Amino acid sequence: MEQVEATAERIAEVVQNNSAAAQETSATSEELTAQATTLSGMVSVFKLRQ
Repeated sequence: MEQVEATAERIAEVVQNNSAAAQETSATSEELTAQATTLSGMVSVFKLRQ
């Protein structure tokens, strides 16, 4: 029974860690999107000759 409880606690810990990592990844993705939009606007002023 102790092993079952220990395993359940470990699973809960892993799920919590995965959730935190997913939230961090989401926040990073949003920041990168904002930076890409800014960069796109900055680069759009340049015109290349063909």
